[in-house]
Amino acid sequence: MDVNKARIAFKWLALIFAALILLQVFLAGLALFWDADQWASHRGLSRFLLLPPILMLVSSFIARMPVSFRLSTVALIVLLILMGVSANLPSGVGYLSALHPVLALMMFFGAVSLARRTDAVGEKGV
Repeated sequence: MDVNKARIAFKWLALIFAALILLQVFLAGLALFWDADQWASHRGLSRFLLLPPILMLVSSFIARMPVSFRLSTVALIVLLILMGVSANLPSGVGYLSALHPVLALMMFFGAVSLARRTDAVGEKGV
């Protein structure tokens, strides 16, 4: 895979990840406001959320992306891990569990930012 194709793959993986985060939020909304059985869909999708950032990290090396892109991708992975932790905290520390949707926002905007910044890297020829 050449550098340009890897950059395109990186950008699309970031956009797919952002779309999956939106879908997760939608499924949580369905579970809260319509049918509690939708929590199963929310949990099921969460098992696949780690795949795009891992593939982004791999493609960032192939695409010779700047280190800041790699670090931002690692940050997405760390945020995903924190999401899992926040979802499974005991009720005694529920205030920490309240970070769950905040982490989702951070991941969404982080992924969109990475996708947007990818075009600038290609233009600079970095």
